[in-house]
Amino acid sequence: MRGRLHVVVRARKDASAVESALERYYPDWEWVVDTVRGERDFSWIVGTCRGIFEESNALWKVLLLGRRTYPDRARSRAMLVDDWAIVNVGKAEVRNARLVEIVDAIELGRAVPRLSVAFRGVPELRSGRPVVEDQDADLFLRWGRFAESVREVTGVELEPGAYLSVRRPGNPPEEVLYDGSGRPVLRLVTPDEGEPEAGRLGEGEPFDLDEFVRVNEGVLRERFEESLEFLREHVEGFSEVVVPVSGGKDSACCLALGREVADELGLDLVAVYVDTGFDLGREVVEELEDALGVEVERVDVSDAFRRGLRRKRPTPEDRWCTGVKVAGIRRVVSGLEDPVLVVGDRDAESRRRRLRPPVHENRMLEVPEVNPLKWWSGAEVLGTLFRLGLPVSGLYERGFYRLGCSVCPSLTSWERALLGGGTLRDD
Repeated sequence: MRGRLHVVVRARKDASAVESALERYYPDWEWVVDTVRGERDFSWIVGTCRGIFEESNALWKVLLLGRRTYPDRARSRAMLVDDWAIVNVGKAEVRNARLVEIVDAIELGRAVPRLSVAFRGVPELRSGRPVVEDQDADLFLRWGRFAESVREVTGVELEPGAYLSVRRPGNPPEEVLYDGSGRPVLRLVTPDEGEPEAGRLGEGEPFDLDEFVRVNEGVLRERFEESLEFLREHVEGFSEVVVPVSGGKDSACCLALGREVADELGLDLVAVYVDTGFDLGREVVEELEDALGVEVERVDVSDAFRRGLRRKRPTPEDRWCTGVKVAGIRRVVSGLEDPVLVVGDRDAESRRRRLRPPVHENRMLEVPEVNPLKWWSGAEVLGTLFRLGLPVSGLYERGFYRLGCSVCPSLTSWERALLGGGTLRDD
């Protein structure tokens, strides 16, 4: 079954340690742990793993090694080989690492493919080396009027064009923009409170967005086909494929996948848009209907949302707004015969989502949920929408990373500046 995690280690004692870590931190996952029977020669291990992983249908494939086996010549802790990763756990042997260190190494290994880029005038995804060794990071695209937003909000000049962004959450979140040759050009710091800051890191040459899509067409097509296969396997047998649509990039991509699989398997596609009255993606939902030939069912919860706002704005500690949105989806789901939910959660969004299996029970709605984009980067999602000619919100071009509501407690100072400072007045 696709969706498994496949880990290879050197010896049986290492496998026992990894199994203990997975039992604790990945209890609801399907996973497999193999060994190379104690071999120490690095080249032999890599060759053996190629054979093991070629026969594997897992979505995440990771070879874990200790310092004694990981090559001294390696300039980094992790490397990409074909579509799988090799990670140094940082101890002499894998078995010497604490369980949390083993899980940390596995998470990094899962992230390596989506974070690896070769810069050859245009960034080539899933190639080369990881841009950053941080499983919390995500790759994104910045293009078009983004340079205008940077200038208006921070006063820093940036050459117009497309850039690859490496976004790292934290306190505060930050992102670094790279040009087509891999040169860092701009650092943008976006604290929750206070003023966003931008600083030039050097001169660069932005790349052409259309050329990026053309160069990466094979990788983008492979991701889409991979997710179609994953979705087929996990929605077959249900009656309705339910896709909540917000106008954001991930739900738009899920809708394209869901429509294709539902048509192929003869299932009903139920696209749902919950309108809070404060959504930032409403217009894109309408454009998606036309582009995909899909009728989106609208659920208006704006009255309940406004009543809630009169009592209290949503906060990070009290996200009552989520309950209002879920209640809107429940209105639709409760009337269906045998629904399965398709949601665009991705590993890069948070550790909590990363540890959640790609197929699980949605506890709030009490229906099965499938996440067909879980192993994608944000750049792959945007690139796929461009490749398919589907609408993309202008808010991404102006500087947003994620769309939600204009009163969302997750908005950073950067996004609040874009909304409140008049930067979006011409959109």
